[in-house]
Amino acid sequence: MNQDQMMQLLAAMNPELAPILAMLMSPDVAEEAPKRKPSAYNRRYAAAYRRIKKKKTLKNGNMAKGFAGVRGHKRIMKMAHDEARKGGKKK
Repeated sequence: MNQDQMMQLLAAMNPELAPILAMLMSPDVAEEAPKRKPSAYNRRYAAAYRRIKKKKTLKNGNMAKGFAGVRGHKRIMKMAHDEARKGGKKK
């Protein structure tokens, strides 16, 4: 028995609950809100962050010396922001 059938059965058994059950069954507008479109800068920053993080990750999965923990994350963020401000990947 699916959820819709269960709600209909409950409404039939207790008519006083029908308005409340109808509100529960209606789709929420807040859940269907459109996702934001990332800006060009945000896409460049994300790509730079992933590229730098991959470069500073060792074969065993640990981060390179100086790039582990919170300080390492901040260093990678700063490097990625600098690269994104300049216009993306530089060869």
